Amino acid sequence: MMVKGRKQAYLIAFLVFVLISTQLSFSSPKVSAATNLALNKSVTESSHKQSYNASNVTDGNQSTYWEGAANSYPSWVRVDLGSSQTVDQVVLKLPATWGARSQILSVEKSSDDASYTTLAASAAYAFSEGTNAVTIHFASTSTRYIKIGITANTGASGGQLSELEVYGPSTIPSPTPTVAPTPQPTAAPSAFSAFVQTAASSFTSQFGTQLEASSEGGQNVAFVDNGDYIAFNNVNFGSGASSVALRVASQTSGGNIEIRLGSASGTLAGTCAVTSTGGWQSWTTKSCAISTISGVHNLYLKFTGGAGNLFNVQWYKFSAASLGGDVVGKIFAGYQGWFTAGGDGSPLNNWTHWSKNNDNLTPNSNVNFEMYPDLREYSKLYQTNLGNLGNGQPAKLFSSYDQETVNKHFEWMQTYNISGAALQRFGADANYAPNSWNQNRDSVAVKVKNAAEAYNRKFYVMYDITGLDPSQWVNAVKNDFTNNVVGTMNLTSSAAYAKQDGKLVICIWGIGFTDRPGTAAESADLIAWFKNQGYYVIGGVPTHWRNGDNDSKPGFLDVYKSLDMLSPWFVGRFSQLSGADHYKTNQWEPDYSFTQQNGIVYQPVIWPGFAWKNMKNGPVNEIPRLHGDFMWRQAYNLKSIGVNTGYIAMFDEYDEATAIAKAAENSSMIPNNQYFLTLDADGVAVSSDFYLRLAGDIARLFNNEIPLTVNHPTSHQ
Repeated sequence: MMVKGRKQAYLIAFLVFVLISTQLSFSSPKVSAATNLALNKSVTESSHKQSYNASNVTDGNQSTYWEGAANSYPSWVRVDLGSSQTVDQVVLKLPATWGARSQILSVEKSSDDASYTTLAASAAYAFSEGTNAVTIHFASTSTRYIKIGITANTGASGGQLSELEVYGPSTIPSPTPTVAPTPQPTAAPSAFSAFVQTAASSFTSQFGTQLEASSEGGQNVAFVDNGDYIAFNNVNFGSGASSVALRVASQTSGGNIEIRLGSASGTLAGTCAVTSTGGWQSWTTKSCAISTISGVHNLYLKFTGGAGNLFNVQWYKFSAASLGGDVVGKIFAGYQGWFTAGGDGSPLNNWTHWSKNNDNLTPNSNVNFEMYPDLREYSKLYQTNLGNLGNGQPAKLFSSYDQETVNKHFEWMQTYNISGAALQRFGADANYAPNSWNQNRDSVAVKVKNAAEAYNRKFYVMYDITGLDPSQWVNAVKNDFTNNVVGTMNLTSSAAYAKQDGKLVICIWGIGFTDRPGTAAESADLIAWFKNQGYYVIGGVPTHWRNGDNDSKPGFLDVYKSLDMLSPWFVGRFSQLSGADHYKTNQWEPDYSFTQQNGIVYQPVIWPGFAWKNMKNGPVNEIPRLHGDFMWRQAYNLKSIGVNTGYIAMFDEYDEATAIAKAAENSSMIPNNQYFLTLDADGVAVSSDFYLRLAGDIARLFNNEIPLTVNHPTSHQ
C-alpha cells in the first residue's frame, strides 16, 4: 500500500498507542537528520574576506565563519560530499551570538561540479539572534555537490555562513516512538484583533498540526495535512473585514486555507488557494477576498487539499471591508505646487522656485530650474525676462497658485492613468504663522483638493519634515495637522482624500534621515499619534533604512516596522540601467522581503532622471533619463520581484529635472538665451507627454493589465 502524507506513515502505531492512553510522537522527515554529511568535507568558495575562508563552514564549530569578499555578489560556498548521497535538507548557521540579519540565498546541486540544478530557489531567509540557524527543505534527491549562493545580506557587504550542514532521509534513525507531550502553542491572548498581524503559532487550539522553527523567526505551523486546522478564540473583526493576507510556504503543490467561523465546520467566509512556493521555508504572502465578517467570532483556519503535506503557515492579517484601497496597488506622484509668478495675485506675488532670488528671471543669472515646461495647454501664463523660445513664442511660465494650473495637472493625472498626488506640506507649514509663504501653501492645498474632486483623482498630505526645529518638530506637525489641514482647510473631509484599509492616509517624509530632525522615540510618538486617530501612516524613509547606516540614523528599525506603508527614497542614488539592476539585487529584493515578512506595504520611489545644473551648477544631464529606459527598468525590476505599489518623484519638480509633467521636447520649446535640459537630450525625440504615458503604463504593469516586458511598451511619440 502506498503511504501518502507525513502523519499517515505512523497511523497504525499511533492508534495502538492511543488505545493504551499514552501520548506519543515520532521523528519526522522534516526534522534535521542525525548525521551531518558535510562535516569535515572539502569546501570551496567564490571569494573570502581577510581570514574568513570557506573551510570554516564544515569544521563543526559555529563560532568560526566564512565571509565573502565585500560587494562581490553573488558569493557562494560549495561542499563536496565525497560521493553521491541522498539528501533532503541543509541547515545553515551563523555564530549564535550575532545579531539578526537576513540573507537572500539559493541551494543548488551537481553530480560533476559543472552542471548545477536548483533545489531551493533564491529567497530571503532570516537568521534570528540566539539560534542563528536556518533549515531549508527540498525534495529528496541524489547529489555529490551542494552549493549555497548568496546575493544579499542585511548584516554585511558579503555572504556569511559559519556552518553548512547537509542531511538526508537515509541518515534518520528508524521511527521509534518516544514519550512526548503534544506540541503546545505559544501563549495566546484572550482576544485577537483581526486587523493586527497575528502569528499562526499563537493559536488557541489546533488539530493535526505541529510547530517548528521558522526561517523568518519564531515558529510556524507545519505538518499540515488535509482536514487539519488552527483556531483563535474571540477574534474581533470590528465593523467588517473583507480580505485576508496569509504568510505561507509550500514545497508541494499546496492546498487550500478555509476561513471558517464558530467551528472547523462552521460558516465558510472564504477560501485561499496556496500553490508551491519552492520550499518549506520559502515564504510568500497570499491575499484573498472573503465575505465580509464583522463582530467577534471564534476563527478557524482549516486546511484542505490532496493527500500528503500541504503547506506551512507563519501569520495572518485581515483588512477592513471599507478598503477599496486608494494607495496599495496604485501609482501616486509627489506634487510640489510651489511655483509662483509676479502678477499672479498670490500672497507671494513673485517668482518663487523659478528663480534663485524670487525676482523675474534673467538669462544666465538667477534661473533656478532645470527643465522648461511645455506651455501649450495652460490658460494662464506670466511673461519672463528670458529670450523668446526657439519657435519664436515669448518665454512665459505658469503659477501653481492658479486654480486653472492645478486643474490642468490633475486633468493630466486622469488622462494618463495616475491615481493621484501626494501633496507636499513643507516644514514652514508645520511651524505655521500667518505669513505669505504659509498663506500661499494653504491656498494651493485647497486648490489641489478642488482639482482632485473635479478630476476624480485622490490625494493625501505628505509632511516633509526637512528644516523643522528639532526641539519642537513633533508638536509643530500635530498642531498644523489639527488646526490647519483638518480644522481650517478641511482637507481630510474631501471625498477625494485617499483612504486605505478604511483609514485616511497620511505620510511623514524624512523619518530617520541623518540630516532631518527627530529621534526614534519622537518619530514613534508621531506615528502612534496618527495611528491612534485611525490614520493609515506612510513613512518616507532613507535609502538604507533597513541597515540603519549611510543616510539612515541607527536605532530606527522598530520605528520603520511600525509603519503601514514604507517608501524609501532613491532619487539620485544610482544611474544607468546597471545601477537599477544593482539596486534590484542589493536593495529592493531584501527591502521587499523584509516588508513582506513584517506585514508592511512597500512603496518604492521611481524616478525618471535627475540634473540641477541651473540650481547647483552640477553636470549637464547628470543622471540621464535614457529616453524612458531608466525609469522603465526600475519599474520592470520592481514588478519582477513582486512589487505592485509605487511613488513617482515627482509630478512637477522642474527644479531638479525629475518632473513627469509635460516638458520641452527640444530647443524649439526653450528660451534662446538660457540653458535648459530638454527631453531629447539622450539623442531620441520623445513627445512632451511621454513620461506621463510611461507612468500610466507603469500603473498598468503594476496592476497586471499589461505583461512584464524588459522594454517599455510606451511609444516615444
